[in-house]
This record gives sequence, C-alpha cells and structure tokens, in this order.
Amino acid sequence: MYTVAETGFLVDRPTVEVQRAVDKKVITPVSKGRGGRKQRLFGKAELRFLKVDPSLGNALSPEGRKLLYKEFSRLPDAAKVATIGVIAVDIRKTDSELKERMKMLQDAKRAIESRGGESFIKGTNVMTYQIAALSSRLSVDQVLEDFPSLTRSQVQAAINYARAYPKPGRPFPSTTMKRGLAAMVAAGVFDEADDEDRDGNA
Repeated sequence: MYTVAETGFLVDRPTVEVQRAVDKKVITPVSKGRGGRKQRLFGKAELRFLKVDPSLGNALSPEGRKLLYKEFSRLPDAAKVATIGVIAVDIRKTDSELKERMKMLQDAKRAIESRGGESFIKGTNVMTYQIAALSSRLSVDQVLEDFPSLTRSQVQAAINYARAYPKPGRPFPSTTMKRGLAAMVAAGVFDEADDEDRDGNA
C-alpha cells in the first residue's frame, strides 16, 4: 500500500490529481490510522486506474471511469486486459511502467539515510531536500556543477525521494549562494554600489 505522495510519484501525476480522484469518489483508498491522523493508502487497483485514466482522455464518462476502477478492483495482478463494455484496455504497458517506477522508488530509498532527524544522500553530508529544491530551477547537470562530489544517480535519487516523501515545513532555497551571487553580479548590483563608493570618495 502506498501513501498519496508515493502514489503520485508511482503514477507520475501531481498529488492533487490523486486527491481529486478520491474526493470525486472515483477511487476508494484504504483509510488507516486513528482519529484525525488517518491517511489514505492506495493499492494495485488504484495505481492501475490512475496510470491508465489520462491516456483514455474523453473516451469515458464519469460513470465509465468508475466502472473502469471497479474492473481494476476485481482483476488479479497477472491480468493483461481490463474490459468495460466494448472497451478493452491493454494494461501490460501500464504494469511495466508501474514496476519501473516502483524500482525507482526503492532505489531512491536505498540512496537516502536519516541522521539526527535530517535526510542526507547516503555517504555524504549533502541534504536530500536541498538538492531536490535546487532541481526545481536547475538541471541535473547544473546541480552537479555546484556539487561535483555527487553522481547523477545520487541527484536523481534525491529528486525522486523528495517527490515521494515531501519535506514538511519550510522548503530549502531553489538556488545556491554561488548562483545567487553570480546573478546579482550579472545584474550589476555590485557595480552600482562601487559607483556610489567612488562618487562618495571623490
């Protein structure tokens, strides 16, 4: 079973879309926990539906989508086709893509470790969520320029991990100090200050 954020990562869709499918009662996750700390958990049927649904576009009505989910709910894991009425959906590619995403998630979890309540890329002192925050504005190559001790797979693992396990609280900056200063220099911020100093000293 997977959380909302894990599910969003596995089906490669924003978590808001996962939540929307639940709120519209298209899919029904398992609710676990006590009192106000309950969380929604998703299984194979929900993953299959959420992965297939966008590819069908407008082919299904809201009721048709619910029937498709009902079909997924009764299918065994080894099934290759989901059928509703005259529509047959080949799910072999869907299952293959989900399997690959599950491997990516496991690889990300193995590449990350927790120390002192913080999450780090294993074997380094680089914080997982710092790298993930940078990736929102920088390419992997640019991140590697600023963190040459990391490998491409470590950077990607940090990005994947942060998507499946979002950082609570305040986010990290989306740029490094080095790049922030470079942008200020390029914008002439320091040039203006130098000009004022020269004028004042004249």
